[in-house]
Amino acid sequence: MKRAAVPTISLWSPPHLPDLQVSRVEKDTRLWSGHCVQYGVSVLYEGAFDFWYRRRVWTHGPGRSLKLKEPGEVHRDVLIRAPVTAQSVSFAPQLVDEAARQLGLPGSPHLSAVLSRGTGRVEASALALHAALARQSTDRLECESLLAGTLEALLTEYAERATVASCPPHRPAARRARDMLHERFTENVGLEALAREVGLNRFHLLRVFRDEYGLPPHEYVTHLRVARAKELLARGVPAGEAAVEVGVYDQSQLNRHFKRIVGLTPGQYARAVSP
Repeated sequence: MKRAAVPTISLWSPPHLPDLQVSRVEKDTRLWSGHCVQYGVSVLYEGAFDFWYRRRVWTHGPGRSLKLKEPGEVHRDVLIRAPVTAQSVSFAPQLVDEAARQLGLPGSPHLSAVLSRGTGRVEASALALHAALARQSTDRLECESLLAGTLEALLTEYAERATVASCPPHRPAARRARDMLHERFTENVGLEALAREVGLNRFHLLRVFRDEYGLPPHEYVTHLRVARAKELLARGVPAGEAAVEVGVYDQSQLNRHFKRIVGLTPGQYARAVSP
């Protein structure tokens, strides 16, 4: 009897592209969720899944359509339709901001799409970049050229040049709550205090926050803490010190959340991203 393939996850930073991080999953059936701190472009080679993003559920299947992410938003898988083999490349916000500036676009560009159309220049550029990253190319000119081409195509096709939108009731309160959590994520902030700050009761805040960001406030904070822990671990900070600095005073708790969200233990992650 043929044994089922064992899911794997790998993570690396290209030596010639320090503002990029690449992650790849093979035959994965896990449901992932995360708060985005970088821009991202993902390609799906096999499988299919449904995910929540920007207040609705989307379906992503194999093909040329790419999954796009930007900082400050939440992604949450809701259903794996078939085991997933996919690769994601994450771009540091400062890299995208500089590209936008050189292209005459506003800083911190907002991407208008969640899934690319599958027919534009961004697919050709990004798929070529993904292929080079998958084989871990050491050709500096190739890597830098493919990166520049991908950013130019991505921003030209999907960066909004102006953002004017109506604001549904209570969205400002949810945003204030989110901003407060970003400012105080290392503290033990209570739901009642958070609700008072934004002028809602705790039940209403829970509902509007999850509607807006896809996670309840406590889980959102956990993702903020893990994101900060990733930065510290990449700088060589020991896991125990990172746990204290992000407001998790029990290292086993950080290990548990880190493995659930990242797919690796803090130690495995630190080894994967060390120079």
